[in-house]
Amino acid sequence: MIPPGGEGQIKVTLRPKGTRTEISKNVVVLSNDPEQPQFTLTMNATLLVDMIAVPGIVSIANLAPGQPGTTSFSLQQTQGSDATVTSIRVQDTEHFAIQEIDTEPGSLATYEVRFSGRDDAGTSATRVTVETTGANTPQLTMRVRATAAYNLIYPKNINLTRGDDGQFERTIRITTRRGDPPKIGKVVDPAGLLDVEVLESTGPSVQIRLRVRDAAAAVPDERAAYQLHVHTNDPDEPELKLRYQIRAPRPPSRARVKGR
Repeated sequence: MIPPGGEGQIKVTLRPKGTRTEISKNVVVLSNDPEQPQFTLTMNATLLVDMIAVPGIVSIANLAPGQPGTTSFSLQQTQGSDATVTSIRVQDTEHFAIQEIDTEPGSLATYEVRFSGRDDAGTSATRVTVETTGANTPQLTMRVRATAAYNLIYPKNINLTRGDDGQFERTIRITTRRGDPPKIGKVVDPAGLLDVEVLESTGPSVQIRLRVRDAAAAVPDERAAYQLHVHTNDPDEPELKLRYQIRAPRPPSRARVKGR
């Protein structure tokens, strides 16, 4: 509580993350002052670092399950720094390995991170720790992520909404992360509600048009959900089970008009 005419102090602690050396943060102060119930304080800071990693987050992405992968990063001295690397290690030595490779121009050292792969889709994470001779940055830590994903990208949940023409229709896209577009075999709708048409492929994608067969008689039950079975030539996902619902369009919201 600050009395009238008095003053107080606000203590703010900055815990920097990432590799940015120039930081600007806003702090919003709320009070019971009727004339100024809130105001903003701006904090500007410059971090003193001897060495940075480029890129700051090491990422190995778009791997197939079971596929190994590699990427690299470089360590760079900041202006005026003569810090050197004394040691470097990766935390998870079971799935990751690190070794020094030819140095990129303008860098102090360049390293390759190798990921051995994972059997299923998902993300594996670890950290690389660099010990240096720098007084400001005696230790530099970087996050490492390796992501394995199945080849196909597709919507898991589909909503079919009545359009202006009175039809419940939706076109979905199935795309590959790697290589040619998938080949679609049969598409099965066990509920028998849809007409399904597989369209020509475009680039790495195939489109499938879905339309409710009897739109005039369709009374959407938004709680009801159905499955669509899409058979593909993908070895990891030969059958996709997509969930679909038939939904009524939302009525337009009414704006309130205040009378004078």
